[in-house]
This record gives sequence, C-alpha cells and structure tokens, in this order.
Amino acid sequence: MIPEFSVWEAVLYTFLNSFPYMLLVLFSFRGRWRFGTRVTVLLLAAATVTQVSLNTYRFFSPQVQNPLYDAVISVIYIGFIFLAIKERFGKLVFTVLVLMDLGNLVVVLSKFTEGLFFPQEALLRYHFTYSLFMLPVEALLITAVYLLIFKGITADSEPDSELSAASVPLWRYMWLIPAVFYLIWTQHFYTSGKSTLENALDPFSTGYLLLIDIGSVLIYRTIVKVVAVYEKNARLTADNHELELQKMQYDTINERIEEMRSTNHDLRHNVVLLRQIRKNGDLSALDELIASYPASVKHDQPLRYCENDTVNAVLTYFSEIALKNGIDYSVTIALPEKCFIEKPDLAVMFGNILENAVEACKFIDGKRYIKVSGRYDPVPEQLSFIVENNYKVEPHIDENGVFLSAKHKGIGIGINSVRHIAGKYGGNSSFMPEDGVFTVSVMICE
Repeated sequence: MIPEFSVWEAVLYTFLNSFPYMLLVLFSFRGRWRFGTRVTVLLLAAATVTQVSLNTYRFFSPQVQNPLYDAVISVIYIGFIFLAIKERFGKLVFTVLVLMDLGNLVVVLSKFTEGLFFPQEALLRYHFTYSLFMLPVEALLITAVYLLIFKGITADSEPDSELSAASVPLWRYMWLIPAVFYLIWTQHFYTSGKSTLENALDPFSTGYLLLIDIGSVLIYRTIVKVVAVYEKNARLTADNHELELQKMQYDTINERIEEMRSTNHDLRHNVVLLRQIRKNGDLSALDELIASYPASVKHDQPLRYCENDTVNAVLTYFSEIALKNGIDYSVTIALPEKCFIEKPDLAVMFGNILENAVEACKFIDGKRYIKVSGRYDPVPEQLSFIVENNYKVEPHIDENGVFLSAKHKGIGIGINSVRHIAGKYGGNSSFMPEDGVFTVSVMICE
C-alpha cells in the first residue's frame, strides 16, 4: 500500500493529537502531580514518543484499519493521565471523557476547514495542510475548554482534604454526562453511512456535531459551577462547625482560667490573714488556714510568662497541669498584650496544642517534658512559636497524612483547629512526630 502522506506528516498529525491534550491536563492539575517535575516530564515524553511511533507505524503498515492500535494508544493516553495526576477517580474519568470529546471536535473542524481552503489536499487524509489548520483550531478550543471547564474543576480544595472528599459523590456520577456525549458522537459516525472523512467534509454533519459540542461545553460548565457551589456550602458548613467547636473550647479554657484566678485571689487574701495571724501569734488559726487551703495548689510555678494576658493565662494554667503530671515545663516567649490575632483564637490555638502535649506526655514512664518557645515581631507583625513534647504512643495518621483523634472517630479536632486558625490569618502550621518528639510549628503574619 502506498500511503497518501509522508512520514513527517504522520508524525506531526499524531503529535498534535496527543501531546497538547496531555499538556493541558498537566497544566490544569498543576500542584497535583503524583511525581516531581523531572519524573513527570519523562513520563510525558515517553507517552508522546510511544504514541507517535505506534501510530506512525500503523499508518504505513498493512494493518492500518486494525482497531487494536486505537485501543493501545488510548490506554497509553489514559494511563498517563491517571499515573501522572493525583486526583479523585471520578474527576479524572470526567476529565478524560471531556478530552476525548474535545479531540473529536478538533479533528472534524480541522478537516472541514482544510476542505474549505484546500479541497483536493483534504482528500489526502493527513496532508500537512490538515495539521496546519489543526494548530489554530486546537489552540482556540483548548484555551476555551480550559477557561470554561478545567480551570473550575481544579479550583476546589486539595484532593486529600476533607472538603474535597465532600464532592466525591458528585464526581462519582458526573462522568456519565460526557460519556453520553461521546456515545452520541460515535453513533453519528457509525450510523451515517459515510466514512469519517466524508462526515468531516460535510457541512451539515460538522455543524450538527459543533452544536452538540457547544451544548456539551455549556453543560460541563454548569456541572463545574454546581460542584463549586456544593464545595463552597460544604466549606461554610465546616467553618461554622469549626467556630462552634472553638467557642466551646474557648469557654472551657476560660472556665479553667477563672478557677485559677479565683485561687490566686484567695491566696492574696490568705497572705493578709497570715500576716494578721503572725501579728496576733494565734497558731491555732494558722493550723486551720493550712488545713483549709487546697493541697493541689502549687506556689513555685511562674505566674507571668508573657505580657499578653490571654496567652499568659493559658500558659499558666497548663503549667499547673504539667506540674501535677510530673512534666518538665519550660516557656520562653515574648508576646505583647496588643496583637493582631484575636484573643479567642490565641486561647484556642495555644490551649489545643498544650492540651495535646500534656495528653501525649502522660503515657511516658520516664522523663516528660514540654518546651514552648516563640517570638513576636512588630514590623511586619508576625507571631511564630514552636511547642515540643516527647511522646510514647505514636499519633494516629491516616493514609492521606491526616491526624486522627485518639479519643473519638474522625480527624483530631485540636490539630484541625490550629490549622484553621493559622489559615484564617494567612499563616502556616506544621505537625511533625519524629523519634519520640512531637513538634508543632506555627507562623502567622498580618
């Protein structure tokens, strides 16, 4: 068989039918690559070279009509997307089917446009003029599909986050819609009684398929918008739940702080009474006072760790808890009273971290310690602090790296609250268990 085109024309056509679409996926899902840049680029190159080589060989072989080639090329194409991108299965299936619909439209419009300007060359299947018209058509449609569909698909939360998981039921079925449009395309080509080339050159056939694709793109965009609204509602619900939890935690901490302040208030009164007893020399009254004073109250703990009353109250409270549990408790932090972070957020953030640290230390038989260090920079305003504690029981972490609660099913509320507060102010937080030491680092800038 003598082909109607040269090798370089076949290579160019195959390249334009694979590489731009894989590049579109990589760009759309940037930041969600499964591997590093080097490995991903190597995978892209390997997939492209394999598809181009296989399809070019097929064009010049006696088995040019063998459907096995199409199947293998599709497997390589789809396999690359699923291997390179770390994303929900349903969303990737949706993406692949949208790309297949897009590829069909590019092929038909390119051939139809070629037929308008070069009617004789258009009959030669893969003449270079075909690729010449494919370049602008592909660039235009890929840009439109990215802006209308793919940009919205990847605008939600991280794939492993709790919020992203909320949309899983939607993506589990949304892929059926582009699948139906793909079947409409297939049905049109195989039941029209015309060859693929004849369908592409027929203005009525091309116009029909163009209208179908315009409708499908509008539907895909609607789907993306619906999912975005769903995710936004899920995010608002999660934020409201988070605020309720933080308020409960803040109220609890405040109750404990008030108890401590009450004890300190009683201590000041008792000091006055002690002076009176010493002046009168009434030893029986001294015995009564000693017997009535709570044995649990310790007097050797610092009462002032920093100038910020809210943080100082939390640090002081947990110093008492640490002392009761035999935990070495050291604090070195400079934080003024005026701070851009709201007081409830400061209380919840420090309270959750220290409460988790105390709970972790309780399981240690030997030396226990909690170390708090931090600083506040006024220009620009920035709070950074680190809390370290040793532990014995390894934290519960799921396959996605999310810390789970040891007290109940689900994610750890304390760690999630700290992350939420840090994110609220545009800051960062990290939680690192390593070699028996759990380190929490928080940095927040105004």
